[in-house]
Amino acid sequence: MIAIIPAHANIKYATRLALDVKRRIAQGTFDYAEFFPDAPRAKTAPQKNTTFGELADLWITSKGRLAPSTRDQYGTAVRFWKKLLDADKPLEDISHKMLAAKIGGYPWPSAKTHNNYLIALRGIFSLEYRGATANNNPLIGIESMPLVKTLPDPLTLDERDRILDDMESHYDPRVHAYFLWMFYTGMRPEEAIALRWSDIDSARQVARVQRVRTFRGLERDGSKTHTERDVDLLPQALDALALMKPHTFMRGNDGRGDAPSADIFVNPVTGRPWHDERGQRENYWRPTLKRLGIRWRKAYNTRHTFATMALMLGAPPSYIAAQLGHGVQMLLAKYARWVPENDSGNARALLAAAVNRSQIRPKNKTGPT
Repeated sequence: MIAIIPAHANIKYATRLALDVKRRIAQGTFDYAEFFPDAPRAKTAPQKNTTFGELADLWITSKGRLAPSTRDQYGTAVRFWKKLLDADKPLEDISHKMLAAKIGGYPWPSAKTHNNYLIALRGIFSLEYRGATANNNPLIGIESMPLVKTLPDPLTLDERDRILDDMESHYDPRVHAYFLWMFYTGMRPEEAIALRWSDIDSARQVARVQRVRTFRGLERDGSKTHTERDVDLLPQALDALALMKPHTFMRGNDGRGDAPSADIFVNPVTGRPWHDERGQRENYWRPTLKRLGIRWRKAYNTRHTFATMALMLGAPPSYIAAQLGHGVQMLLAKYARWVPENDSGNARALLAAAVNRSQIRPKNKTGPT
């Protein structure tokens, strides 16, 4: 008799499956038909009639460890899917054809919205269809929409200066200070509006980015990339702090002192910290560009303007990447196209000189003497 030795991969799969079965039995969630759908016992076992809405609610509950802002955004997606697919529909009635028709026939405002909402839907179905039933997932084969990668669209240095001059003459100094800071630090809006005076090291002239304020004014530690970083402050950024100091340095966010907890940048109308970047954009940025006749760009492009300015002036990419909280590779992929177009031919001249030097070699020379 020839002994049949199971493949190592099959042994690992069987081990994981057995552990999963034991775990579910211990939790009281084991479903015989899910793991052994073709077994005779599965056909006689009582069938669960879980609805899509129940599964969706269970999935969003499982996301309790996420940042509140992210969980709220998932909640929006879940509410959308419960309405589109019918929260009361049993899961066994949701087929691939039905999903394809519902998703494909919906008038999505953008590919990005479509793809972001699909992330939630994939999570919902993967909670149900896993292990032995993974191939029964009706969402298999429904792909994300292709996204067109947009290039950064920075303002010219002349446009930057005109915007800042116009804001200085038309608005409260706190508005001018905010945009001065944005243009000369390259910070993300959610980082800048969460800055406190205790984050400023005046001796070293740096600001520590260690929290962000995102959706609905919620805060979390770290930056967008969940790391902290120090940002060197140019003279213009220090000017922005000087403009804000009389307004917020000696006030806590409750208006009663406690200066270390005070936010640096506040809404000049309410005197309260900014909740997000919409107020700055709609009340000040958009009217300024319109008044000056400058082509529309998002206010986020203050960050792109800082990055391209720094590259054009010859700052090392590694330094700029650290300032922005990027990796060097990402920085070059996004911004390096501005360098050869704005270096007055210096790079080309250096390369030409190097090539010419490499061609000056003695003829008929076969090796070292």
